[in-house]
Amino acid sequence: MKKQIYRRMLALAILIALLTSGAMLALRVRDGLHELSEQTSRQAAIAAAGYLAAADPDEALHAIGNSDTSRVTMISADGTVLYDSNADAATMENHSNRPEFEAARETGTGEGIRISSTLDELTCYVALRLPSGDVLRVANTTDLLVRSLIDTIPAMIVVIIIICLLSAFVSARLTEQLVRPINAIDPTKPLKTDVYDELTPLLRRLNAQNQQISLQIAALRRKQIEFDAITAGMDEGLILLDEHLSVLTCSRAARRLLDAPVAPGLPLDSFECDEAILHAAQIAQAGESTVYTLERAGNQLRLSFSPVHVDDGIRGVVMLVLDISSQYAAEQSRRMFTANVTHELKTPLTSVLGYAEMIRYGLAKPEDVPGFACRIHDEAARLLALVDDIMKLSRLDEGRGSLNFEDIDLYELAGSVCERMSDKAAKHQVRFAMHGAPCVIRGIPTMVDEVVTNLCDNAIKYNRPGGTVDIELKKTASGVTLRVANTGAAIPADSIPHIFERFYRADASRSHEVPGTGLGLSIVKHICEIHSAVISVTSESDNTVFTVQWPSDPGVMM
Repeated sequence: MKKQIYRRMLALAILIALLTSGAMLALRVRDGLHELSEQTSRQAAIAAAGYLAAADPDEALHAIGNSDTSRVTMISADGTVLYDSNADAATMENHSNRPEFEAARETGTGEGIRISSTLDELTCYVALRLPSGDVLRVANTTDLLVRSLIDTIPAMIVVIIIICLLSAFVSARLTEQLVRPINAIDPTKPLKTDVYDELTPLLRRLNAQNQQISLQIAALRRKQIEFDAITAGMDEGLILLDEHLSVLTCSRAARRLLDAPVAPGLPLDSFECDEAILHAAQIAQAGESTVYTLERAGNQLRLSFSPVHVDDGIRGVVMLVLDISSQYAAEQSRRMFTANVTHELKTPLTSVLGYAEMIRYGLAKPEDVPGFACRIHDEAARLLALVDDIMKLSRLDEGRGSLNFEDIDLYELAGSVCERMSDKAAKHQVRFAMHGAPCVIRGIPTMVDEVVTNLCDNAIKYNRPGGTVDIELKKTASGVTLRVANTGAAIPADSIPHIFERFYRADASRSHEVPGTGLGLSIVKHICEIHSAVISVTSESDNTVFTVQWPSDPGVMM
């Protein structure tokens, strides 16, 4: 602070000295130009009087030009140079556009200061109109003024140097006197320090801050104790890293799950860990959250790394260690289930091929061929739909991390689905009814279309002839609500908890009458989870309603 005060005081003094010198120099230039203009005016008046009084004006003009140090020029009324004491008049351009010439021709007298095109110097001009209409112009360059200014510059430099030295000395003394009482302040007991009265408010504030800091330190100690107690009881492991990836704190669960001697104060790479863990931590250190999965001591672990933002910088990394062994086992079972189902599809496909071969090689009776063909078509269509739905579920389970969300007008999309399914609705003698207004959500267009299509398709298939599929969209405080209602038979109450399970058919007696794979609502459920949307169903007599609550800004589930 002392250096800053000293530098600013010295800079202010030097700036004042420079501004004062510059102002004095500007005033000197102004006065010099004024004196030069008056001198040139006097010379012009004398030259004009001598020219007019002479018996031979041309000889008088040459005599004036040769006897005076000033430049003398005679210009005719049309601007032609008749005589110039410093140049050949025949080679000079027309002067009708010179400001002083134009002023003299109009008012009798003209003045101007500008760069001479002939001499290439700053020149003061005075022009007088003669009775004959010609204009006599006298010009003086500013070289004398410039030399005068140059002569004053050394003296001004000396004065500025003296002022700077004096300012440096005075600034140093004043700074020392100003800072001495401040340096004498005892920060732990500010009110007991003897300083000048202007610092009293500062001392009172320091004392208040000391008291507040003491209270905050005590509160932080209590929070640390609470934090240690909470993390000690957590099943999940928690590790806090500083900006250099050194361990600040580590819970017992983290040590147990990682099976490593993690201790506060040690860098992350000091204990045995995978290179991928260190790389993931470095990614979070750069400002991007990341997740890493590994197997340790027979357990499947998921490590989440998140940067800690403080003000405009990253001050550390939070590392959360989760035991996902059960989820991993469930995922493995799901994949095995999908593989087994796909494998089981080969059996009915073998039957389809058998019917086809019988027809192909003429082994089937002619009257049996239409029935065989119908069975082949129905079974192939059902199996193809089943395979397609299973693949959709597999893609939804495995491809969530790479999905891109964008703005979707749900009202416009629902209208497009209704238009696309209008023929099917007409075939089932069902009509669509839409209510609401444009509602924008964040989502994956193909998946959102799949949700609306599945819900509308079910509403048509399980409706009654002459029934209605009612689609309603409205904005809510938490997002957008989509309702798809149909007037078909109610879903049994004991089936509602299972309605979104894979291969579950609520009405087994109608499972053969109504085509489907039993995977449509499971796909809808998965898509809603990806979009952080909540789907629910209510069913009463002649009124089944599926409701999807879309959030305004969903997060992708991992």
